[in-house]
Amino acid sequence: MATFFDPSKVDDLDLLHSSVRDDSELTNVVNKVEYEMIDYFRQRPDVPMYFRSGFENLSSKNRIKVRLIGYSEDDPAQSNDDLKEALRRSIAYVVSYILRNYDNLVGAQSIKQGQRSVSYHGAIPDVDKWPDGWKRYLRNFDDREAHYSI
Repeated sequence: MATFFDPSKVDDLDLLHSSVRDDSELTNVVNKVEYEMIDYFRQRPDVPMYFRSGFENLSSKNRIKVRLIGYSEDDPAQSNDDLKEALRRSIAYVVSYILRNYDNLVGAQSIKQGQRSVSYHGAIPDVDKWPDGWKRYLRNFDDREAHYSI
């Protein structure tokens, strides 16, 4: 069940495009999008180069965290209200886009190509296939460390 967007609440449904509010796949897409969105902001803090001699990078002090300002690791539902609203709006934006552009509602499509046949299975697109600008509400909360190399 999604923490930041509840498809049974009218306020959350109002953020969606009107054509997708009663879609049969709405709950599944919301759950997947929320998980992918939170996972996008997960990051293990960098360890200085002089400490990298084995398993120091995997120590419990250096655990993977959600790098969003105001996010509560212990209880995500207790996160900062501004962050919850930004996540809610971002989820609605992506869910509306996905459901309006979901070409393969049946779940599978087969195409015969000579001796072979190819099947494409309908899947909810991952982060790299989301529309540009999906992070716009979250840009002020992004606390990921930049990666540099020389």
